[in-house]
Amino acid sequence: MAKKNGRLGERIRAARAERGWKQKHLAAEVSVEPITVSRWERGATTPDLEVLRLVAGATGKPLSFFVDDGAPSAQASPELADAATRIEAAAGRIAEESERIAVLLSELVEELRAARSGS
Repeated sequence: MAKKNGRLGERIRAARAERGWKQKHLAAEVSVEPITVSRWERGATTPDLEVLRLVAGATGKPLSFFVDDGAPSAQASPELADAATRIEAAAGRIAEESERIAVLLSELVEELRAARSGS
């Protein structure tokens, strides 16, 4: 397991470095302490899947970049890899739209409250 954590840590480090970020920059992007990023990169700890999704989003890498263990049996065909990338992109768009809808709903509720208090 430590070897697997080490590979994940190397991938987190590579993705962070590719962005030109220090550990504190990635930490700020995913709302963790810089020591946490250091622990991930050393393989001492592993981020949970939801945090790893945030790391992927922050670094612009697909989640599969971090979770694929590189074993030949685990490697997806190019078609599956493309489908996974499209699904991840769609999930990102859905999340963005969900946030936008939540903001609009909040604004609508405020407008209704204002209209009721003015009546």
